[in-house]
Amino acid sequence: MRNPGWAGAALIAVALTVTACGTGSGSSAGGAYGYGNQNTQATQAATASASPSSVMTAALKTETTPVGTILANSHGLTLYYYSADKRGSGMSACTGGCATAWPPLAAPVKAPAGVRLPGPLGMITRPGGVRQVTINGFPIYLYAGDKAPGQDTGNGAQGSWHVIKIHATSSASTGATGKAKAKALKVTRTQAGMVLASSRGLTLYYYSVDKPHSGKSACTGVCATAWPPLAAPVKAPAGARLPGRLGVITRPNGVKQVTLNGYPLYFYTGDKAPGQAKGNGIGGSWHVIKIKAS
Repeated sequence: MRNPGWAGAALIAVALTVTACGTGSGSSAGGAYGYGNQNTQATQAATASASPSSVMTAALKTETTPVGTILANSHGLTLYYYSADKRGSGMSACTGGCATAWPPLAAPVKAPAGVRLPGPLGMITRPGGVRQVTINGFPIYLYAGDKAPGQDTGNGAQGSWHVIKIHATSSASTGATGKAKAKALKVTRTQAGMVLASSRGLTLYYYSVDKPHSGKSACTGVCATAWPPLAAPVKAPAGARLPGRLGVITRPNGVKQVTLNGYPLYFYTGDKAPGQAKGNGIGGSWHVIKIKAS
């Protein structure tokens, strides 16, 4: 799905079953900095909006996830927008039970240093008085299923919730040409042996249904929910001989996916920590990439 009004497209980590979202009769709950008691958060946010001079403006952050660099709140929790919202309408379509699962990001906030956001920061006032941050006219939310920085378990939920992919512009994140700095892959020990992993140590996979060197991925839609693509750029791990050349394909939504020996590479959302390879052999089609150290 193309995400309206955004400079980049978001792929998904995993679509969890969440409370159905729509207009509801309950009051909107949420906050910028966690979950806990929703009513308490709403009260705090409303109090903050009533006394804006007493509230410190928290700086947003960026985090690295399987789908790339995304925007997060000041505590590192992933932020989302809802494609059912109408850009620039000044309203949120996520209220009641929806806002329990997807708490609004409360104002005020400021952009991360050295980062170009995909639109200006703004603000709307929700029916309960809570002031919600907007970016490029879209209200911004957290997801109650994310418990730690770097998680993006709400991405792609119901086909309507999306992370906010960003492109850092600071010298720490880019090279002399202004392009993203390639991160080195790793070799990790698993029950399947020594395998290729991401820069964070998460196991990588190839999909035997893909046709090598076709320039395409056969894993889209729901498949890509469970098997997010490895985003470019990357570089080979030191001291390891890869079973082919690294390359790149461009997915339909513009995301550049790394390939190895012509096969697109993926993560598996069932792997939560380095050394796990729970996706190996699933459906007889998903396989780790075994590595022999040189």
